[in-house]
Amino acid sequence: MAKKLAKEVEILADVAKAFAESLNLEETLESILHALETHVKLERGAIALLDLESETISIKVAHGLSDESRKRATYRVGEGVTGLVVQTGKEVVVPDISKDPRFLAKTGRRTRTKGQKTAFVCVPIKLEGKTIGAISVDRKVRPADDFEAHVRLLEVLATMVAQAVKLNKLVESDRKELRTENERLLRELKTKFNIHNMIGTSGAMLEVYRLIEQVANSNATVLIRGESGTGKDLIAHAVHYNSLRAKKPFIKINCTALPESLLESELFGHEKGAFTGAIDRKLGRFEMAHGGTIFLDEIGDFSLNLQVKILRVIQFKEFERVGGYETIKSNVRIIVATNKNLEEEIKNGLFREDLYYRINVFPIYMPPLRDRKNDVMLLADFFLEKYAKENGKDIKRISTPAIEMLTSYHWPGNVRELENCMERSVLLCDQDVIRSDHLPPSLQMAKKSKMSNALSLPEKIEYLEREMIVDALKKTQGCQRHAARELGLTERMLGYKIKKYSILKK
Repeated sequence: MAKKLAKEVEILADVAKAFAESLNLEETLESILHALETHVKLERGAIALLDLESETISIKVAHGLSDESRKRATYRVGEGVTGLVVQTGKEVVVPDISKDPRFLAKTGRRTRTKGQKTAFVCVPIKLEGKTIGAISVDRKVRPADDFEAHVRLLEVLATMVAQAVKLNKLVESDRKELRTENERLLRELKTKFNIHNMIGTSGAMLEVYRLIEQVANSNATVLIRGESGTGKDLIAHAVHYNSLRAKKPFIKINCTALPESLLESELFGHEKGAFTGAIDRKLGRFEMAHGGTIFLDEIGDFSLNLQVKILRVIQFKEFERVGGYETIKSNVRIIVATNKNLEEEIKNGLFREDLYYRINVFPIYMPPLRDRKNDVMLLADFFLEKYAKENGKDIKRISTPAIEMLTSYHWPGNVRELENCMERSVLLCDQDVIRSDHLPPSLQMAKKSKMSNALSLPEKIEYLEREMIVDALKKTQGCQRHAARELGLTERMLGYKIKKYSILKK
């Protein structure tokens, strides 16, 4: 008795180990059968599961059967011993399969030794009260066989199989959700960085779009040039997400954000013990971007030492981790950006000329905002809508004087400065229109600097009053009566002020 109990404990220990080692359902079921074969010496064994859609029972894993026999053996619910067990949810013990007509032998006839009986034991696999399959074994009958003990053991294993199936369903559900979410995010990124979603209709931007379309499907290295804040990273994203590598990783690294000592490790990775603090091997950005695109922002700030290593990656498509000797092949498209004058940097000995010619394969120039004045209001309206939605405000438009300020400003910080300007204005605005006093002081000072003298207090009041009247007339489509009600004035008072400020009602 103690020997039998020890054997059962060994089987359960092996099965528990199989659960811990793999989340793959088929591998776990194989391990369960292997444990049975090792400790019970079964002739054949099978784990069959019910497909609810087709209402058929098929063998998922088997011992002692050829692949052909396993694939051939499918049962309808109620058919044969296995089908009966799934139908009734009760175990079946066949002491001698040669004398039981329910045994269909779909997996093939057993070879018989004269006088030797073969028993077949099949128990249901139940999950949450429903039978989802069956586990069966057949073995040569021995004089001391205890079929009740065999049934108990198989029932325990059937419970563990049910949990493996449940765990597999949860894992598959999580994987499906993850795949769905990844696909959704990829579609969102492709939509967000679609060329046609970039904002700007000026001639300079149309040229940028044309160049992106030309280079996207190639593997050419792209050099994006332009002042800080113009949106060079948007071009890099657009090139990647409109290319054949769109489903592969897009890895961005800002070269100014890390010191040189860490930047090399960040780019190429390092081996364990390569330097103090390197407690484990780390993959670099080039390895992470394999098959996709890496975007090196502000490459003009690279040290000469790193420039040599980047040159090698571009030229030979290979590199080594810091502290390593293994040469790693790189299948990565490289996009670089800089706001520096690289030609001037070469003259001053700060940038390698050979690297310059390697990265300057397909240059794209992102124009500053002051050279695309026609795009200022398109961008301003986009940022207004974005931040009004984020802050739960119902701001519908920008007043005429505010528009004049926005379009006359020189925008040294480019699109980034405009975005910050509109976010600030939305936060300050407590009406349905952005006015000139909501704009940053830098824009208001720029407007004042164009006037010969600073405005006095009465002049400021008159300026604001005129702005509010113009806005009210715009809002009411020129109807003086409705505009007066909007401003809290009588129609006669409004008429006087319209005449005073020479406002054209049309």
